[in-house]
Amino acid sequence: MKPRIIYHPGTSLLHTLHPLIKVAWLVALTGLVFVIQYPGFNLGLTILLLSFFPLLGIKLTELRGARALLVTALLIALLQILFIDSGNLVSKIGPFEITGEGITRGIYLAARFLTVILLGYLFVLTTSPNELAYALMRAGLPYRYGFTLVTALRMIPLFEQEALIVYRAQRVRGVTYQQKGLRDLLKSVNSLLLPMLVSAMSKVDALSISMEGRCYGKYPTRTYYRIQKTTRGDILAGLGLVCLITAVIVIKTMEV
Repeated sequence: MKPRIIYHPGTSLLHTLHPLIKVAWLVALTGLVFVIQYPGFNLGLTILLLSFFPLLGIKLTELRGARALLVTALLIALLQILFIDSGNLVSKIGPFEITGEGITRGIYLAARFLTVILLGYLFVLTTSPNELAYALMRAGLPYRYGFTLVTALRMIPLFEQEALIVYRAQRVRGVTYQQKGLRDLLKSVNSLLLPMLVSAMSKVDALSISMEGRCYGKYPTRTYYRIQKTTRGDILAGLGLVCLITAVIVIKTMEV
């Protein structure tokens, strides 16, 4: 089974950056790939992001869904190349005219798609959900909402494992998941979801008892076992982001 796209502990530069700095870079770069409509910029950014994966010790092609991501990007580029007929004619393949505008547009859209997805991949792989939630709470997010976020992120892999156990147990007992129609599909979903619902209710009950025993919600603020301090790398990354945004604003202003 291929590795899931979840947090992978490590000591790389991306791992050590403050979670809020990484959120800022994620939002900024995602916005820039839509604002700067130059194929060279998006293609260069895509190559830069791809170069981070070997540094993290992670092979992109081994991650779950990575091949589908690359195939989708190629299809996006191919559709633009084949069906955009404006611009200088480069070649002709049967009824399709390959133009410079189609190639440029295909590279831009495929690179933009890959950039957005790869940014999310790198953020998830290098950011601990707990540290992200605690950083948000220290930044002003009410700790009740932060706890909800942490609980949800912790429960997702747990329920995924529970669903796999239920599925295997039912297959051993002769339950079939071959859908021959809507009725069979609903029956299969009901067979899987009912044990999952019972398991979820038991976990919620145990969690609520634990929270009550610890007087959760009694005080308006909370304490933290570990506080992540701002490092020199965080300051440099923040300054770099400010410089990047300033440069983009200046360039766009000059173009107008």
